[in-house]
Amino acid sequence: MYIMPFDPRLDASPPAAAPQLPVREHILQAACQVFAREGFDAATVNGIAQQAGLPKPNVLYYFKSKDNLYAQVLESIATPYLDACLSLHDDDQPVAALTRTVSAMVQLFERQPFASKVFMVELKEGATRLPPAYAERWAARVREHIERLGRWVDAGLLAPVDPRHLLLSTWAIAQSCISLGWQVPGLRGREQLEAIDYAAATQTATRLLVEGLTPVQPAAQRKRA
Repeated sequence: MYIMPFDPRLDASPPAAAPQLPVREHILQAACQVFAREGFDAATVNGIAQQAGLPKPNVLYYFKSKDNLYAQVLESIATPYLDACLSLHDDDQPVAALTRTVSAMVQLFERQPFASKVFMVELKEGATRLPPAYAERWAARVREHIERLGRWVDAGLLAPVDPRHLLLSTWAIAQSCISLGWQVPGLRGREQLEAIDYAAATQTATRLLVEGLTPVQPAAQRKRA
């Protein structure tokens, strides 16, 4: 199950200023921006060095190759993305848990927008550069969560919906709110998103989930009937 990537306005990112982070981390952040903007095939080590404001040999000293840089970008986001998307537990209140999932995804996009874009494009293109162990872990977690959602629907704790579509829709709601949010700066005459934009996206997604997934008849009443 993969989600189409959102489309943030990444093209206007200026070259990074002088490093204030450790050099390795600074290069990795520059690589996130270049891969997000240009994709793996079009990106070059020269372009990443330019974005970082460093000589190309410095980049190669830390990362050896473009392939290694890309792998490190994916590694930096893969586990946080998995944890944000798939964090439901049997003892959760279902609607609250799905709302938490949306909030976690929005917060991840806010913290790591470029790496998130790179990762979602990679998923869309078949995840061929992700380690097999990660793909297996992802598939297992998806199956586990679909089964859990199915149990909640059967118990009347959620509206009667297909659990597969519900999981996909939950991810899509979070992602589409952010995708639309990337258009806000241009519409409002601002260059960057602000905290209020992410808060609005979370609030909108939460309302959609709560109103759409709340059972028509609470489980307790169903049992009494």
